[in-house]
Amino acid sequence: MLSEGIKPDSITILTIIHFCTSVFGEDKVKETHCYSIKASLLQGDVEPTVGNALLDAYAKCGNIEYAFKIFQSLSEKRNLITCNSMISGYVICGLHDDAYKIFNGMSDADLTTWNLMVRAYAENDSPVQALNVLQELQAQGMKPDAVTIMSFLPVCAQMSSGHFLKQCHGYAVRACFVDVHLKGALLDAYAKCGAIKYAYKLFQSSSHKDLVMFTAMVSGYAMHGMGEEALMVFSNMLELCVKPDHVIITAVLSACSHSGLVNEGLKIFNSIENIHGLKPTMEQYACVVDLLARGGKVEDAYSFVARMPIEANATVWGTLLGACRTHHEVELGRLVADRLFEIEADNIGNYVVMSNLYAADARWDGVIEVRKLMRTRDLKKPAGCSWIEVERRENVFIAGDSSHPQRSLIYTTLCTLDQQIKERIHF
Repeated sequence: MLSEGIKPDSITILTIIHFCTSVFGEDKVKETHCYSIKASLLQGDVEPTVGNALLDAYAKCGNIEYAFKIFQSLSEKRNLITCNSMISGYVICGLHDDAYKIFNGMSDADLTTWNLMVRAYAENDSPVQALNVLQELQAQGMKPDAVTIMSFLPVCAQMSSGHFLKQCHGYAVRACFVDVHLKGALLDAYAKCGAIKYAYKLFQSSSHKDLVMFTAMVSGYAMHGMGEEALMVFSNMLELCVKPDHVIITAVLSACSHSGLVNEGLKIFNSIENIHGLKPTMEQYACVVDLLARGGKVEDAYSFVARMPIEANATVWGTLLGACRTHHEVELGRLVADRLFEIEADNIGNYVVMSNLYAADARWDGVIEVRKLMRTRDLKKPAGCSWIEVERRENVFIAGDSSHPQRSLIYTTLCTLDQQIKERIHF
């Protein structure tokens, strides 16, 4: 086009930007950006269509710095699309606080904006705020769409709230949302909320089962230690000639690990390369280590790590250290811990596990050594935290905190339970 002397207009540039984002990547986006500046396409836009497209492109390519520069340059022309694109970029990059700032500075919002904020709060483990956003968008007279529901489902799982989950499911059915990804997300949420029977019922009711559905069902069974059921679903998928990917294979390995199906798990691992033509991932290597360790084969797990064709990362070594703690393998644990202390020196969890391993074996010199190393590296164990939902209210407990309004009743009940446990042990 350029060689023919024809100058691209803004419509052509928009097409090129979209194509560059999905095919060529950031370098070509920058070239298009440069041309747009030289051709005065950014300044000539009454509505910032080219600017918005470039902002969105940079955000999707992960260059949030360039995206924000364009956002700032459009200060006089910003519209709803500009702000939504910037929020989307921050959410994609995990910069949720920056997304909140843009949102709080907006005078207007559409359903896309609200959906992005539901997703932002969900990804930031802020379920209460996500629920507030969902309620607010409905108060504004907007109706949640399939994207809203999919964004909110992880919140239901975080809160382990079957009540909210069933409300979302019912709404999706009434609104006639037909989307296999939504079904997969619902299935996954039911499994995470402990309703595995509902998950399987939803799985069976689906006439079109693709990789997403199979993965969600296998992952659900894996989560509940139902290895044989997970293998059954996986075998059924292979019979239907659905090609597996790394995600579902990892889920099957995890299911075998949590069910003690060592031989079956090893067969699955060996099939990754031999049958499915894939290269095992680091996460899958970690699954095999866990599989062998849970089966009491800690030495085999260590040998497996030593024979890995790629260098094991902290996840693999951490899995092995946890196995050493479970099976009281002190000397092997010391070797593994030394490796971990090199790879991730600032991970407090590794020091705590090794200290507990020494303590369980009455190796107090080892405990002192680990604690001394922690002090040298200025590491402190964080306070433990847990929470539970009772009557649709979330109760949070932090070690050393006594601010709960029902603390007297809670501690009395705990003391009673503790006494009952001790009595049964002595019996």
